[in-house]
Amino acid sequence: MSWQALSTRVASFTAPPKPAGARPTRGHQKTSWPHPPSFRANPATLAEAGFYYAPSSSDLDNVVCFMCAKELSDWEAEDDPFQIHAVKCPKCPWVVVRCALAQDLDDEGNYNFPTPDRLPNSRVLERARLATYTKGKEKIWPHDGTKNHGAMSKKMAKAGFVYTPSSTPDDDTATCLYCNTSLSGWDAEDDPLSVPPSPPIP
Repeated sequence: MSWQALSTRVASFTAPPKPAGARPTRGHQKTSWPHPPSFRANPATLAEAGFYYAPSSSDLDNVVCFMCAKELSDWEAEDDPFQIHAVKCPKCPWVVVRCALAQDLDDEGNYNFPTPDRLPNSRVLERARLATYTKGKEKIWPHDGTKNHGAMSKKMAKAGFVYTPSSTPDDDTATCLYCNTSLSGWDAEDDPLSVPPSPPIP
C-alpha cells in the first residue's frame, strides 16, 4: 500500500493494518485510534505530519512516517506531531518540507526564514522536495518515465512543488506548501517554473 497519499494515511486511522504480533483470533476486534479527538495528535494532524496508523499489540497508538519510516507511540494530549517528528527525525524529507514550516512563520503568519537552509530556493529544501517524488530509490512521479517531459520531478522540486497524490493511480497532483496551491494534469509542454505564483496564505 502507498502511504504517499494524505487520504490513505488519514484512512489508516479508521481501518489500520492488523497489529503486528497479534495472534489470529475468531471475531478479531478492529483496532482504532485510542485517543480522543481533543488530542493535538489526532488522525488529521498525524496524517498531515506524515504518519499512518500502524498499531502493534503492545503500542496501540503507534504511527509510522511514510518517508523516513520512524515509528512513534505513547502520544499525550498536548503532543504536537509536527514538532515531535521534527525533533525525532530532523533530516526526514517530510519534516524538512512540511513539519518545519511552522518555524518559518512569524507571529503574524508571515514567512520569515530563520536560516539560509530554510529559504524555499535552498538546496536543502529542493532535495527534500525531490525526495517526495520517490519511494525509497524508486521514482513514483508518473512523468519521470517520459523523456523530455516539462514536469519531471527535478523541475517540479526546483519550482517549489512537493508530490501530494490522491489515492488514484498515476495521479500527478503537486502542491506548493507556501501558498497552498495544488495543481494536477501536467502536460509534456508544461513548465512548473513558469506557473504564476499565488499570494501566500496568511
